[in-house]
Amino acid sequence: MAKRKIRSVVIDEVAKMRATLKNLLNDFSTIEIVGEAADYESAKELINATKPDLVFLDINLSGFTSIELLNEINCKPKVIFITSRKEFAIQAFEINAIDYILKPVSSDRLKNAIDRVTELNKNAKAMSNSDTAERFKPDQIILLNFDSKLTFIKIQDINYIEAFGNYTKIYMNDGKLSITYNSIKNWDNRLPSDVFIQIHRSSIVNLLNVAKIEKWTNDTGRLFLKGIEIPFEISRSYFFQIKKKYKI
Repeated sequence: MAKRKIRSVVIDEVAKMRATLKNLLNDFSTIEIVGEAADYESAKELINATKPDLVFLDINLSGFTSIELLNEINCKPKVIFITSRKEFAIQAFEINAIDYILKPVSSDRLKNAIDRVTELNKNAKAMSNSDTAERFKPDQIILLNFDSKLTFIKIQDINYIEAFGNYTKIYMNDGKLSITYNSIKNWDNRLPSDVFIQIHRSSIVNLLNVAKIEKWTNDTGRLFLKGIEIPFEISRSYFFQIKKKYKI
């Protein structure tokens, strides 16, 4: 069975740059170009219509920055910025861009970015099959994306996880943050249940890092993690389950 290709669009004001990029992308069998656009409005219409997996995106679009564009689309594709402007790199990675490539684009640089997309898709697929897959072991090693770099981490080194729209934020014990295209439900189905516990529809915590739990209003609770001053809310139903499972 043929592997599903990464449906992609190319957005750049300069026709020659779009042609150059499409020519480079022809060498990647995993990429399928489903459209291209040259300005802000047509780019928005294209993305909303095609809902691509991946967008190759320049920063300059009709006097706007394409970072603004990403707030106006109705889907959440992965994004690789390709631009001549260095100053937007931090903003790009703050919205979890896969990569930020400065022009002129080299084939090797492009390959590294596309390989990263492929690896992230594999991880997301593994997590989406979590209803039937085995749970991770605490010392099991997985790949997560930190500041556009894939890094091996141990499951037990995750401190807590929060829902973030269609994504999840994974906070590590050392303070690092990774954002993945995944759901809290999938994480809950895969994490070792003797180490991690869901305390709210939008959060999972590492039990080994819990400092204390206390009752709060309306049968809810508050959980404090070591080194974090702000408490986490435990919803009523999860607080009941925690007391039932752990209270002696």
